[in-house]
Amino acid sequence: MPNNHNPDYDVVIRGGRVVDGTRMPSFVGDIAIKNGRVAEVGSVTGTGREEIDARGLVVAPGFVDNHTHYDAQLNWDPYASQSCWHGITTVVIGLCGFGFAPCRPEDRERAMQRMTRVEAIPYEAMKLGMRWDWVTQDDFLRAFERAGIGVNVASYIPHSAIRAYVLGADDNKRGEVTPDELEQMKELVREGYRAGALGISTDQNLIDRDYDGGMLPSTIATNDELEALVSVAREFNVGSMEITPANMHIGETEIAQLKRLFVVSGRPVIHNTLIESAHLPGAWKRALDHLDAANEEHRIFATAVVHGIGSLFSLLEYNLFDDMPAWNKALACPVEQRIANLKDPAIRELLAWDVANHLNRVWSGRWNRMRVRESELKQYVGRYISEIAESEGKTPLDAFCDIAVAEGLRTMFYIEDQINSDDKANAEIVAHPYVIPGASDGGAHTQFLSMGKYPTVMLSKWVRDEKVMSLEEAHWRLSHMAASSIGLEGIGTLERGMPADIVVYDLGKLRVTPDEPYYEQILGGGKRLIEKAEGYRYIFVSGVMTFKDGECTNALPGRVLRTAAYKPKIEKVAAE
Repeated sequence: MPNNHNPDYDVVIRGGRVVDGTRMPSFVGDIAIKNGRVAEVGSVTGTGREEIDARGLVVAPGFVDNHTHYDAQLNWDPYASQSCWHGITTVVIGLCGFGFAPCRPEDRERAMQRMTRVEAIPYEAMKLGMRWDWVTQDDFLRAFERAGIGVNVASYIPHSAIRAYVLGADDNKRGEVTPDELEQMKELVREGYRAGALGISTDQNLIDRDYDGGMLPSTIATNDELEALVSVAREFNVGSMEITPANMHIGETEIAQLKRLFVVSGRPVIHNTLIESAHLPGAWKRALDHLDAANEEHRIFATAVVHGIGSLFSLLEYNLFDDMPAWNKALACPVEQRIANLKDPAIRELLAWDVANHLNRVWSGRWNRMRVRESELKQYVGRYISEIAESEGKTPLDAFCDIAVAEGLRTMFYIEDQINSDDKANAEIVAHPYVIPGASDGGAHTQFLSMGKYPTVMLSKWVRDEKVMSLEEAHWRLSHMAASSIGLEGIGTLERGMPADIVVYDLGKLRVTPDEPYYEQILGGGKRLIEKAEGYRYIFVSGVMTFKDGECTNALPGRVLRTAAYKPKIEKVAAE
């Protein structure tokens, strides 16, 4: 309700259950907002230009999504949907070594092509939507400020982009670099820090591939190169570094690497992503044990998926089998060749061998949890591949390939247990002291996955329904922990003087909607899976309301969040 009689504050949120993000017990009280910040907490006697009745509602800090790929989407969608629909007010980009800055004008096409496969971002959307009014990372972040954003944005320094800037077309062909090239890359990292970025990010996992199915620049880089770039962190002592290692399950090799990167950088190291996989029972538990032991002398966190994830796909465009070598070779090619490969009995034998033996992968391999979702072959719709195979006297792999090939790879399949199908494991993962909830991958794989809903799931399922943790613990994890663990300072609580990034919601009514994701057309004619939420009444970014009852207000109050290493004016980019 507006108040035009000389108000003391811009907004006063009254009578809600205040969960301030510090893990202190919640209380019923008021929050006053002035000039984009929390001005008072408790019993506010002054008036607000806008008065909000929050009785019966929870008032909490906005959520921090510290693993997204909105680098492209923010150019045409300043609210970072789907994240914004689920109370997220800050997103972090530049993860996994991917990104669009620094980038020379002549390399823009290749940068967009790379993201079509590695993060499955539709090319036409990028071609039509990206402004490309930048070269350096500082330019890139300033471009968001010029255009306006509806969420706060922080960024890492992407390793593959650094390699591309220095090595050009050789970035994913040449592992070794010269001393001069390495120094150029280190200077680009320094310039990233001076632009306010958090630190270097990199990726060594085979599921992430270049546009032609080959290795990414960061994947073929030597460990000496990676450590040299990571060591630049000691010159600035801010932020963190992030890595998607060769094996996401954190075995002995991976934890040794994470510890080494902490020693080299002196800053927290973020592992992406801790998952529960049905084909590797107990691997998630061993990963948690490794984290516990490592943190006796190091600072290592893991982002984690905190609920079950399914995947809707066709073989016309799908990259989440790329971590199996034979599948990558068979599918990373033109459609005609892909169909020929899937008809070939010899290639099918190789695909079957990968499913049985190549266990360092994401997909569970359980054919009894993969069903036909949409098909012109109506006799198969709604049935599981294992059941179809049994009824036709085939192996599940043959049934899968036969159906896909029969309609030119247009069949839509749904994997029910892509990752994290064990709720007992999820409950233990989400409550672990060194696990950061999230890993939404927002802006990526949008045709196949929908993971931006995690705050809504965490609060409705793990707090309200399952009572795995308290409301105070959940909000601390979703906001302050998510920010401070990666070195993002000055956000994540509702203490006096903090930015007024706030969610107001009805815990009893909070839920993901609809029950199954649906497709929405996006810029350029592509599509993405949609899952929204019910129960969020108001969302504020920097004290300005961006959503009311699920409807966008069209305000653009978001900020670029930078570290203490930020230098407002930096020198011209190196290696130009």
